[in-house]
Order: sequence, then C-alpha cells, then structure tokens
Amino acid sequence: MELLLGIKLEKDKYEVREYPDTGTLLIVRKGMKGEPDCSIEGEGFVVEFKDGEIYTVDVYDPGVASQVKDRFYLQV
Repeated sequence: MELLLGIKLEKDKYEVREYPDTGTLLIVRKGMKGEPDCSIEGEGFVVEFKDGEIYTVDVYDPGVASQVKDRFYLQV
C-alpha cells in the first residue's frame, strides 16, 4: 500500500470516480482507450499500465480506498 500511496499523479490527466455505495475508488487516465498492457495487484488495489503510463488505479478495498482518497486529495 505504501508504494501505491507514494505514486504522484497529475490532477488534470486523471479522473477520480468514487463509489460511495461500495466504498471503492477508481482513478482513470483521461483519453486512454483499449486494454492495459500489464497490471500489478496489491492488497486491496490493482494498478494497470498502458504505453508505460498508469492507466487505472482500481482500489477495491474500502479501507484502502479511504486512505488513498485522503492522501490523493491532499496532493492534487
């Protein structure tokens, strides 16, 4: 999780989608289309890459999503 929380994303290049009913979070790079090239799975999240850039960050664990959300919004 610390690796994920240390990733810095440019606010204008990503869209944050929150799902309050499940407590999950999805961060998506704007304008990218198609399937990701590869992904890395951690405890409660998956980071997908395309063309050497972060494509999506899918935080499916509500506890991890809460921590990511707090730190993400502080840095953007």
